[in-house]
Amino acid sequence: MNFQRLSAIALGAWMAGSLLVAWFRVENSRATDQLIRTPPREAVDVLAKLQELESRALLRYHAYETNRLVTRNWELTQFALGAVVLAGLFLSPSGGRFPALMCVLMMAAVAFLHWFLTPQMNSLTRAAAFARTAQEMVAQDRVRSLQTGYQTVEYLKLGAGCLLALALLKRVRRSSRRSRRSRAATPAAGAG
Repeated sequence: MNFQRLSAIALGAWMAGSLLVAWFRVENSRATDQLIRTPPREAVDVLAKLQELESRALLRYHAYETNRLVTRNWELTQFALGAVVLAGLFLSPSGGRFPALMCVLMMAAVAFLHWFLTPQMNSLTRAAAFARTAQEMVAQDRVRSLQTGYQTVEYLKLGAGCLLALALLKRVRRSSRRSRRSRAATPAAGAG
């Protein structure tokens, strides 16, 4: 089994999943405002019974809860993918420190998000969604700043993932050159 390929596949799934989840979270939050501005025909009567602030708060809360669920599950999945990448790197015969370091940094970023930022965001989302008082508005601002921090750490993690992917590609090219040289040298040695 080629452990380097396994690492590359798991890394690709990790990075693609990170981009997909980031896109989902942004679109889920935007959907709240879009639904209030231009509700579908079926929702007009229901939304008309609620005041705009109440419907916006309810939809914002739903978006927060959906994002919370997706984020929690994705963070746990990232730990599994990171373990596969790291195991593949260690079991690969042409192991190196730099790719392993990049993977460890990516896993550290996920751990920081999972055990530090995400719990803080989750504890503030209810107050932020139904914000009416000045103190609750502060919670809404705090959630926004935590979300910005979350995105920054995600970008750093993706940057480390790109460096790891480049290191894996470099390794593949180097090993394929070696195998071509050894195949080319073998028939020449046998002919003499």
